[in-house]
Amino acid sequence: MSLCLALVIQMSKYGGSSDASPTISFDTDDPSVVTDAFSTDRDTTVGHLLNLQARQFEIAQGQQELLSVEEIKDKIKLLDHQLQAAHRALFQMNGGALFADEVGLGKTIEVGMVLNEMDFRDTRDSFLILTPAQLAPQWQTELSEKFDLDFVSNYDEMFMGFDSHDKIVASVDTAKGKRYRDQVLSRRWDVVVLDEAHYVRNEDTNRYKLIKELDYGEAFFATATPIQNDITDLYNIINLIRPGMLGTRKQFENRYVADGENAQIKRGDELQSKLDNVMIRNRREETSIDFTNREVHTEVFEPSRNEEALYDAVTDHVRSHYSSKDARHLVLITLQKEVVSSPFAVAGTIDRWLADSNKRLSSAERSSLSKIQSIVADIDVTTKQQRLSNIVETIQDQLKTARLVVFTQFRPTQDAIADRVEELDLPAHIVNGDLSSKAKEKKVADFEREGGVMVATDSISEGRNMQFCNVLVNYDLPWNPMKVEQRIGRVDRIGQDREVHVFNMALEDTVEEHVLDKLFGKIDLFNQSIGGLRDILSRMEQSGSDFEQEIFNRLRDADSKIELENNFEDMAVDLEDNKEAAEKMSDFNRGVFKNFEFGENA
Repeated sequence: MSLCLALVIQMSKYGGSSDASPTISFDTDDPSVVTDAFSTDRDTTVGHLLNLQARQFEIAQGQQELLSVEEIKDKIKLLDHQLQAAHRALFQMNGGALFADEVGLGKTIEVGMVLNEMDFRDTRDSFLILTPAQLAPQWQTELSEKFDLDFVSNYDEMFMGFDSHDKIVASVDTAKGKRYRDQVLSRRWDVVVLDEAHYVRNEDTNRYKLIKELDYGEAFFATATPIQNDITDLYNIINLIRPGMLGTRKQFENRYVADGENAQIKRGDELQSKLDNVMIRNRREETSIDFTNREVHTEVFEPSRNEEALYDAVTDHVRSHYSSKDARHLVLITLQKEVVSSPFAVAGTIDRWLADSNKRLSSAERSSLSKIQSIVADIDVTTKQQRLSNIVETIQDQLKTARLVVFTQFRPTQDAIADRVEELDLPAHIVNGDLSSKAKEKKVADFEREGGVMVATDSISEGRNMQFCNVLVNYDLPWNPMKVEQRIGRVDRIGQDREVHVFNMALEDTVEEHVLDKLFGKIDLFNQSIGGLRDILSRMEQSGSDFEQEIFNRLRDADSKIELENNFEDMAVDLEDNKEAAEKMSDFNRGVFKNFEFGENA
């Protein structure tokens, strides 16, 4: 028997005329849908019911198909499960969905499709995407690269606050902080996206309170592990997306949680039926994705005597003059990264530093920097330059390919690499941030047609993907593993039909070797799925630690090479713990939902 209920709301209480009293109707075979809808506070429930009615009207008037797919088909290969997920979220879930795919299946793509469709139809104006801090730039890049959606990040120089932009990607911790919280809460957002939604599983946290207080029309959350501790984690997340759908917390626990066993579900079929209206969960084995194998080759070289002297001089300078309160601390961190890349990168930074008359340097600082300059002047060719030739020859002989991408973080290093490549009589295709998008596209096209070596800074992430190439060289390594994964993602993407080879170069007894061996080795970076990596870093961020800053702190605080090694060993243990915890949560969620058939209506 179908139950029909009509609710008449006196709009005068909510800013409208008392003569205008819309009717919201439910037509359902399950009376609990109605009773649950009214189990939370009146204002929240009314707001979401009004939004529900608006969504239903909008959908009834429009085409229930993804109209924007044609516009992006040349930029991204969309898989069936991704299209189905976006379609369900838009047309079957009434303005609120939890994307809970297993890792590596493209939850970002699915959410991006939803946002792209809204933008294409011009039906929404304001979008707020909240992510862990380390993932905000990745979201911004992905949306720009794949969907031509221009979002401002709170890390951009042009960012002017949450009340000054309509498309924002921001750290959730920035949004909840004292500086911006009132701005975030002062306006209504048409759409709110929350990545790593398990961040808000605990209703006692400021993160949860921020989302609960946000004024938004539609909500799309994403996490591969909605349950971190017990089943009630899921309730808190769903209740933010669709308030009242699962009743009150007490009602949920009484009805669906086995007595004393928060990891056990009772009335599983009934709960599945409810979750299927708000949750999308695809499994790896259910998709047609053929995940590419990676072969990782690590080349660690002994530095020359001058290179070793340069590394020690730079490290001593950084340790002696670093202060987190001094504006120069970022330059000093950069200098520490440059020294393992090339002396040419170091030289550029120091030359600019000494030439800036506004910089008030002590005589000790000037003496230290001058010493570094003199060491640099004695280095014509670096060990990495020389060894790159051997790697290229190995790739040509063993892998039988004339195409490879060499990545570096620094422009002077890029120029030095290009010089070496040209000495090998190979075309060098240089891509950096000075090029426009069109110019980058042309460089990539030339690389595909002519072969040779593409020498790229990390700005290539703004260009097209390169599945036609399956060999990548990390000439130097970013300390942030997400940036390394983004590099690999240029060639190791859905559509790549060959084994991907990654060559890593590092100098012995430097921070680069420790990062590569002890840290990236512990989390199995080069064989880790992007989703698994995100989970590890998210756990680290939840503990209040920034990956790159932590690396630098360990380096700065070490008084000897033995102490440095011990410091990195300690950090590696912490990372291993994060990895194990992330894997356990993934397995736990897989077990909880193993009998659920989410997406069967897709």
